[in-house]
Amino acid sequence: MKKELILLLMALGVLTISGCTNNEESLPSNDMYTSISERNMPSYCRQQVSKEYGIYAGDIYLYPLKYEKGAKIIRGRYSIDSTHLEEFACIFNNNNTFAGINMVHRNVKNTLYYRD
Repeated sequence: MKKELILLLMALGVLTISGCTNNEESLPSNDMYTSISERNMPSYCRQQVSKEYGIYAGDIYLYPLKYEKGAKIIRGRYSIDSTHLEEFACIFNNNNTFAGINMVHRNVKNTLYYRD
């Protein structure tokens, strides 16, 4: 009896800690399900790239929003140093939710060559 009571209390403690006793459906805490207006997509993209790759938001250059294959895509780039760029694409689903960042090219040369 004592052993069963201890097991029951432990099980209730685990359920309480994990939140299973709450009747509300819980959603993930990330912004994956948040709808973003087209007007706010560039700043949201810039913020996500800045957070993900540790780049100052002012150093990120974004191209205009484009529609491709049912998604909205914002391409952009940022400079690693004076000769290398990182190019990326922020992808938004057709219901205006953020799908993720796709690194398009890594370490693109940004050097000008002059003919002799």
